[in-house]
Amino acid sequence: MPSWSDVLTHSLERLKERASTDPDAGVRDGILASWRRSYDSQALGDRLDLPYDDNLNLSTRLVRAARPVIEKVQSDIDGSPLTLILGDSTGKVLLRHSGEPCLEGQLDRALLAPGFSYAEKYAGTNGIGTALEDRSTALVRGAEHFNEQLQVFACVGVPVRDPITRRQLGVLDITTWADRAHPALTALVRQAGASIEDSLLTMSSRGARSLLEQYLRSSRAAEDRVIAVSDEAFIGSATAADRIGGLGRPELWALTVDALGNSDRAEISLMSGTEYATTLTVRAIRSPYGRLDGAIVEIPSSAPAPPVQRSSPARPRGTHQLSPLVLGPMAMVGRMAAARLPVCLVGEPGTGKRTLIQDIAMREFPGRTVVVIDCGDDDIEAKLGSVGEHLADGHPVIVRDADGLASGRLAELVSGMDLPSASGWLTFTTRTHRKSVEGAEEAEGDLAAAGIPMIALPPLRARVQDLRVLLPDMVRRLSRGRVTAVSPELLTRLIREPWPGNLAEVVELVTTMIPSATDSVLREQHLPADFGSGLRYRLTPLEWMTRDAIVESLRACDWDKARAAEALGMSRASIYRKIKAYNIEPGA
Repeated sequence: MPSWSDVLTHSLERLKERASTDPDAGVRDGILASWRRSYDSQALGDRLDLPYDDNLNLSTRLVRAARPVIEKVQSDIDGSPLTLILGDSTGKVLLRHSGEPCLEGQLDRALLAPGFSYAEKYAGTNGIGTALEDRSTALVRGAEHFNEQLQVFACVGVPVRDPITRRQLGVLDITTWADRAHPALTALVRQAGASIEDSLLTMSSRGARSLLEQYLRSSRAAEDRVIAVSDEAFIGSATAADRIGGLGRPELWALTVDALGNSDRAEISLMSGTEYATTLTVRAIRSPYGRLDGAIVEIPSSAPAPPVQRSSPARPRGTHQLSPLVLGPMAMVGRMAAARLPVCLVGEPGTGKRTLIQDIAMREFPGRTVVVIDCGDDDIEAKLGSVGEHLADGHPVIVRDADGLASGRLAELVSGMDLPSASGWLTFTTRTHRKSVEGAEEAEGDLAAAGIPMIALPPLRARVQDLRVLLPDMVRRLSRGRVTAVSPELLTRLIREPWPGNLAEVVELVTTMIPSATDSVLREQHLPADFGSGLRYRLTPLEWMTRDAIVESLRACDWDKARAAEALGMSRASIYRKIKAYNIEPGA
């Protein structure tokens, strides 16, 4: 019986000779597809000849978000044969941090270093280029590499996406020796990638919060004559958008940047054919360092109003006190609802994706029914077949957990919709989670191909202070008004919990506590006896990433701490210390 490595090597040689490859030989479909792309691109298989560009832009949002994450992981894997690599959206290596000099030297010889391109068309099948091509996590082990010089390595690459637009910004890769490949590495790089996206969202949200505040302040007196715009956002009523001739965000933002330059105010003259239409006044919104975060566009009252007006998206009461990590996505989804444009909300299970869309839909479509289609239902095909009819009747439709659909079904559904002519609103939710990330990646690929934007809703642990706003309303609603407040001690205790189930887990807990309340205040003493002890302090996003990676490694190693530490490149002392500090228990 030939070894796994021999089977792969033989299959690769046959593929290079344009011979058919037996699909039952054990080679994964994704690897075969990548080999075919590599062969068709004339990537070399016996030597490396990679383009080099020494013009590295290390001041981008991607690098600024990734560097602290990579450095944190680096401190944990120092001395271990693991290397973290950050590449841009073309596959060019930007950063490399190695835990072992011997591995670093071999990577130098393989040209896996800053400035060199590891795009699949140059380097063949590899963790960086293949992750970018497949738009999903790519695990490449030993002889699965197209190029023979890379077969001493095992690597896992995960795309890093813009958390608002879901556009691929780059890829994070972890590389080790081929014989050190372990499932925990996939968990580690996914968690690190998620932490980078959280940092990107925080960066976006600083500017988004300022943009939203300025918009709300400016639009109080003249909502239909004010628009907020940035490189990621377009906030304004449908009426305001129609007053500027239906200009989209990319076009309006380009005009705004060009008009402002280094100024804080400017004017933009819009033309209609060969005739003067109107002049817009734009005001810059800048960061403390002078960076242009966005602008407020003021439309003169003389601009013609469109004949048909729609209400602007309303926000749930009290939501202005929520974290900008939520306000940003909320504003984006509201804008899509006002314009009747399809959208997908992406996030972990229980984060409130369906609730957010449903609240906005109920306000934007008064008198209509919000149709929720759960992709886990037995009669899902019949329900999907009725989507077009619901949209034509003007109802908003939520296709929930679209990552649960069979392969290719989502693409088929979207391609069969006549969305521009529908008076309803088509929305999707997909889950990004350890147990369903692959399905989510495929669903996101189908939606991206259809041009449907994806907006990320972060997990509760990244915005746990929102519980101060959400809990009182949640308690009143679940108790039907009998309990109206939460004690400060209980609130402090709950804010220190990890909440892997997000808001859904909070709802479940509060539901069990309410019968124990004897007055109008929910208190710490009402917690179940078996409720967790909580964390001793609030974890940072990087600490959450480390905790999640340790939990995944422990699961993969059947909770053998020594094996999990080895898989992660940690010492036993380090993993024991972190397990205690992060309150990790079996079953976490």
